[in-house]
Amino acid sequence: MPSRRSSSRSRALAGAAALVAIASAALTAGTANATPATAAPAPDLAGLRQALSGVVSAGSPGALALVSDHAGGGGTVSVGTGDLAAGTPVDAKGQFRVGSITKNLTAVLVLQLEAQHLVDLDAPAAGYLPTGVLPADSPITVRELLDHTSGLYDYTNDLPGILVGDTVTGYQQFRYGTYDPADLVAQALTHGSQFTPGSQYGYSNTNFVVLGLLVEHITGKPYQQVLDERIIAPLGLAHTRFIVPKTGIGGPHAIGYLTEDDRTKPLFDATAQTASWIWTAGAAISSTADLNAYWRALSAGKLLPKAQLAEMEAARAIDSTSGYGLGIRQYTLSCGTRVYGHDGIVEGYQTYSYTTKDGSRQVTVSADASNNTAVFTAERAALDPVFCGRSAAPAAQRVAAADSVRVAAEEAAGVTP
Repeated sequence: MPSRRSSSRSRALAGAAALVAIASAALTAGTANATPATAAPAPDLAGLRQALSGVVSAGSPGALALVSDHAGGGGTVSVGTGDLAAGTPVDAKGQFRVGSITKNLTAVLVLQLEAQHLVDLDAPAAGYLPTGVLPADSPITVRELLDHTSGLYDYTNDLPGILVGDTVTGYQQFRYGTYDPADLVAQALTHGSQFTPGSQYGYSNTNFVVLGLLVEHITGKPYQQVLDERIIAPLGLAHTRFIVPKTGIGGPHAIGYLTEDDRTKPLFDATAQTASWIWTAGAAISSTADLNAYWRALSAGKLLPKAQLAEMEAARAIDSTSGYGLGIRQYTLSCGTRVYGHDGIVEGYQTYSYTTKDGSRQVTVSADASNNTAVFTAERAALDPVFCGRSAAPAAQRVAAADSVRVAAEEAAGVTP
């Protein structure tokens, strides 16, 4: 184990040169993948607006969406309120906490390290981590962390306040806390393995905290710096940031509201938090435009070479409409179209952000309320008019709605959905 860590650190010293090679390979892969997209129905923006109205009816003060379409059929749609006290409408260009969409950013960084031959996805992850994060003899591989088959317990279930029986009271006990990521992993390990690594799927935020520690150890840099250098700056994502433990969002934004367990109580302003408790599994901040640009660049091969992008997108089926790859979700919509991306739930915000495989169309939908599964389900209904046009089948949408309840439970692990 020590020899692998040592050699990985040595190779990391050549990181700048390797990044040039990665960029060159990725652009080559993007050119190779640049085949004409199959004609798809135009996005139904009226249907999208109706879906967003459904999000508000389900309990979110507001909702916003941006459709980006190479054929020119895109547009911004927003409904409802961004600040209940001021009565102001949702800012269609506002920023928000993206929750578990952060997992894909982390996965891209890990796969870039694989492309640089600094990480082997099928080797034990312990060899790429500071001593003691995982037991030295742990068989868990890097790949098993990426696809949630590690068997690691989700530490968020043990956060201070989670078991108090009231979501808002619990949140206030950890929202301003600053946590050592290694301590979060150590807490998960006290529960032992939940199943034999590689034997089944079990979504766990612990996996992506471990991967964040891996990124820092191999590069010798803080995660925030690596994210800036490898993704945010190259793509010019002006509204995307990772600023743990700062408590603000840092730009124009809707207030993020936490729904009380007692629905007769008013919504609770949950916007400010360190997000330290979720770290590289869910603490990023972004906007609809930045997220759509990110997925478009990823699909075009600008972030990963062809081989790594294929590894990421190879998903195992999880339920009747969704699968999970390496830090990426895959949905099959009512018209049969398959889209790739991720969802995110963090106190105050619930988001869906997806792209077609060829990158010809993206949508990001965000609501300014959490702790409400009905809102999350209503958001998923917005994907069909965007990618399927007006031909969405109601029966298929009902199946997707049922599956979204399971996804909501995953994304809100540790915080009652």
